[in-house]
Amino acid sequence: MAVNKDIFTASELDALSKKVVGFSKAEWCEVRIHSNHSANLRYAANTVTTSGSAVNTTVTIRSVNGKRQGRVTTNDLSDDGLRRAVARAEEIASLSPENEEIVAPISEKPKYPRSSQYDDASADPGYAAEERAKIAEKAIIAARGRELIAAGFLETTVGRSAYRNSKGIFVSDQKTRTTFSTTMRNEKGTSSGWNKRASHAIARLEANPAINRAIDKCVAWDDAKEYDPGIYKAILEPSATADMMQQLIWSLDARDAEEGRSAFSRLGGGTALGEKMLADKVHIYSDPNHPFVPTSIYADDGQPTGQVDWFKNGTLMNFTRNRYWAQKTGKPAQPGPPNLICEAGGAMLPEDFLTTIKEGFLITSLWYIRDVDNQTLLKTGLTRDGLFYVENGQIKHGVLNFRWNESPIAVFKNVIEASKPVATAPRDGDDSMPVFAPMVVVSGFNFSTLSDAV
Repeated sequence: MAVNKDIFTASELDALSKKVVGFSKAEWCEVRIHSNHSANLRYAANTVTTSGSAVNTTVTIRSVNGKRQGRVTTNDLSDDGLRRAVARAEEIASLSPENEEIVAPISEKPKYPRSSQYDDASADPGYAAEERAKIAEKAIIAARGRELIAAGFLETTVGRSAYRNSKGIFVSDQKTRTTFSTTMRNEKGTSSGWNKRASHAIARLEANPAINRAIDKCVAWDDAKEYDPGIYKAILEPSATADMMQQLIWSLDARDAEEGRSAFSRLGGGTALGEKMLADKVHIYSDPNHPFVPTSIYADDGQPTGQVDWFKNGTLMNFTRNRYWAQKTGKPAQPGPPNLICEAGGAMLPEDFLTTIKEGFLITSLWYIRDVDNQTLLKTGLTRDGLFYVENGQIKHGVLNFRWNESPIAVFKNVIEASKPVATAPRDGDDSMPVFAPMVVVSGFNFSTLSDAV
């Protein structure tokens, strides 16, 4: 098997980060290195349109003197280039105003979890390119067989990263990740079906089910019916669940809650920590060594990313808390989640689970999500590429798309049934964050106005 020679090895990251720290004259400094090779294939109108790759290694230096800091990123890895970057970061620090929230970096070596987000086969450029081509070919052939028009995008990223600070802490990690999204349209452009998959191992991508699902939805959505806006029972496919999960967990900042600025704030300076907020069956957590969605073993500041419960049995268990706010409040620091896993009691795969549902609107994906009210975590967005009415486990017909207004808190509070979780990726959110999410049935979802988008 070929070895990817484009990115740095762990030993090379170690040596490079030592060199950068050695150039520093600041009171202390941090160095973050990201060495990545990304390769992609795009197809549209039933033909491959582009194929490309990019290789880059960046070094980010943060220099601190007292309460002043400067930050510089460079990909000039020559000794002269690195010296100039370090000097520039120190110059910026000297010109910056004091920031009382600067805290010294970690100085005691943490215990890092085992790294498991790297797949040897996916790191082979030739193998990965061949697999992307096979997937695109399958999608195009399948679309032509149904007189549909296929478009899609496949991207594989192979990366190694490292963190070092002048207090003696060093940690490195490596990853592979492939994402695949495909859209099927009829020749008139009046019907669309979409699906998305992601995995650290390209062999686990489940591309065939994604292609078939997108085709079936495109066919089923033709001549969609119009419904009045309102609150309807809804079924969120895993990708839509993933978007709602990210919107929920990204709002769990301890400082925002304790200073009264979030949906998790309570009167008198209290918070919702320990409060049951979601349905009893909902468990949302992070685990860097989850077998299907492994992720990074450390956060940007070098802290380890262990297993963390965010909601368990519907109860809020943890907030994210940066190291400044942790020191100020005397509470433990907690990095943000590197991945998200949601379990809600289901044992059937989403496709099988759907056949058990009596009725509801099936949401393929959520799009263009924006904030409305942080105090209630109310969001707005659109449904895209397939909204359907399901009856007795079958898609009966397509439904014209809606704008929606809904809070992810309400969505997960209203969960009444769920499938087994699967590896997926959000439509609107952070594509690089591994997510393991189920199809969920919610008792009510607020479809606010009609949208004439396909």
